[in-house]
Amino acid sequence: MIKKIIKKTVVKKMQNSFPYIDILIFGVIAIFLIFRLRNILGTKTGFEKTNVNEKEQNKDFSNVVPLKSDKVDLDKKDLDKILVIYPDFNINDFLTGSQNFFKMVLESFVSGNLENIKNFTKLSVFKSFKSAIDERNREQETLIIDLKSIKENKITKVTVTKSFIKLNVIFETFQIRALLDKNDQIIDGNSENEILVKDEWVFERKIIDNNPNWTLVETKSN
Repeated sequence: MIKKIIKKTVVKKMQNSFPYIDILIFGVIAIFLIFRLRNILGTKTGFEKTNVNEKEQNKDFSNVVPLKSDKVDLDKKDLDKILVIYPDFNINDFLTGSQNFFKMVLESFVSGNLENIKNFTKLSVFKSFKSAIDERNREQETLIIDLKSIKENKITKVTVTKSFIKLNVIFETFQIRALLDKNDQIIDGNSENEILVKDEWVFERKIIDNNPNWTLVETKSN
């Protein structure tokens, strides 16, 4: 009788312990799977590149140009503002044209001949350039600006009014700049060392106008 009771008790305890054994087994299996997945997939650090849909990768974004800085990239909303007014607007073409014009303005300003840029600059900007050239000539000074390279060129702001659309454009360039007196002695700058120059120019175009050209209406420099 006692043996039967002991046997029943042992069997009952074993039956009651089975759920815990199952939990333990499943726990071991789960840990094993986690380590296997970690070895295969790696761990997330928060700096992973997100996967891009293949259809999105194959799209031809003709109006988007890769910029070197992501701090002040042209927002899609700003781009849409331009495209609503000028559906054929292309950022690449505009920036290429702005670079060529930038070089033209520097060359004209150094040479003292502004005729090439007269029709593409606002009167107040043109007068400012001419005033600086006239003062330089009075002092018999010589200006040297040697544009070595363009580090960055991008649109940073779009402003639309009832009559005009304005684009703020940044030019970060490496230049050699020096100002010589009438005896060819350097009074400002350096004729050998390159410096980084950051300019912000504002271009404007009338919305209701068949003229496709943009006008330089403001300049800022660091």
